[in-house]
Amino acid sequence: MKIKNLTLIAILLASLTVGPFLSVNAETNNPVTPIASPDATTLTVVTRHDTTIQAAFSTAFLATPRAVELGITDIVFLQATTDEGWKKLLQDPSKSVDLAWGGGPALFNTMNNWGLLKAVDNTTLIDYINTNVPDIIAGAGMKLNNTSGELIWIANAISSFGFTVNHNFLDQHGLPVPHTWEELASPTYYINPSVKAISMGDPPLTTSNTRIYQIILQAFGWEEGWSIMTRMGANSGIYPGSVDTRAAVVQGEVGIAMTIDFYGVIAVDENPNCEYIIPEGQSIVNGDPIALGVNVDDQEAAEAFLEYLFSADGQSVWLTEGVNRLPVMESAFWTPFGLTKEPLYVLYNSTLDNKGIDFNETEATDLLDVTIYYFHNTITSKHTLLRQTWGEMVSQLRDGEINETYFNELVVDLGRVNFTFEEAFIINEEFISDPLVAAEYESAWRTFAGTKYNAIYQALAGEPTENPLPTLPVVLAIAVLAAIPIIRKKRRN
Repeated sequence: MKIKNLTLIAILLASLTVGPFLSVNAETNNPVTPIASPDATTLTVVTRHDTTIQAAFSTAFLATPRAVELGITDIVFLQATTDEGWKKLLQDPSKSVDLAWGGGPALFNTMNNWGLLKAVDNTTLIDYINTNVPDIIAGAGMKLNNTSGELIWIANAISSFGFTVNHNFLDQHGLPVPHTWEELASPTYYINPSVKAISMGDPPLTTSNTRIYQIILQAFGWEEGWSIMTRMGANSGIYPGSVDTRAAVVQGEVGIAMTIDFYGVIAVDENPNCEYIIPEGQSIVNGDPIALGVNVDDQEAAEAFLEYLFSADGQSVWLTEGVNRLPVMESAFWTPFGLTKEPLYVLYNSTLDNKGIDFNETEATDLLDVTIYYFHNTITSKHTLLRQTWGEMVSQLRDGEINETYFNELVVDLGRVNFTFEEAFIINEEFISDPLVAAEYESAWRTFAGTKYNAIYQALAGEPTENPLPTLPVVLAIAVLAAIPIIRKKRRN
């Protein structure tokens, strides 16, 4: 590992200085056992981080002199998978949520828009964070300041987004190693009705896979992005979360899995036949935020946890075996423990060098619910029919029953969206503001998807599947669907 000697000396000298931001690393020092007292403090954290991350940081932080000094004896982690779940926890004063941690910028921006995050007002802490945490890494913002300039959230770790491949599976089925998102949408990766080449996570249940879908939409544009994702979904199995999505490629159930970088690292550790790939010029770096909750119960204790998380030792906990995440601060790799993690340091540097897309975080937040639930209703909910239709298209192309020109026309119909990019922003606002309208949209999207897939299948196979349009050719059927009034227009009249 190459490290600048002068910088390393400075870091090591700084580690000898007693200060509020330097803590004992449980990986390399003897822990201090917390002693329970009548004044014992419990931190409450709402998170999307898994139990491995929770345990690693809880153990390390509670063993620090600062935690012992403040009488912090436990960290209670509350988990919620949806935005509404986070909202209920953060807005309920009886829950006394001190911190929100992990889940991606879009989630935290949404919580901030709902007034559920508290600005950091400790000037010493703010100065330390601003000095040591970069504002931008590889083009992505690592902090959010509100319109008054107050610090709302700070990224504590970083990630890239790509896919993990299982070389044994690819070799077994004669599939090439992909390097771009659009390759995964090609007929090449349709194997047969019973074997799926790819695993994708259902977006209501996975923040990281949702971010992948947002990347694809911004990289290729609204129409082409949905077309690519629809065909990717047709080549895939849809899984209930990012853990299951990753497990499928590790176990050889599929050959390619949508993964965030650290899941790729874990996959390689579990199965050396796996490899994590960042799509060429088609990814981003993402900051993983932490923030104070609006109903923080013990702000001093919460700030102590923040101090630890942004110390070099705290940052190095991300490198723990089984966690394998990339810290936001390079100084994590200059701790005694970090010096032993050269493979992660290599990944860290390649992530910083990532030449990804120009990602618009505001756009991603403003279209978050539409992205999640349009995918869920048109790809996940209609997945069996989608795969059957795509399978018929690919089989007839391979058998020479249809030519490539007609196949490509059907590809356009398969991935068609029945509202524009501009309309999507309005729909997203109405979706999150009125549950009844949201339910109507979801029903309409399922109907739209089912009808267009059926129309294509009938045009090819000459037989209905579910709820068919028996007399309409595919092009006419799609035209009829596109003319269905948008719910928002109907409600405004």
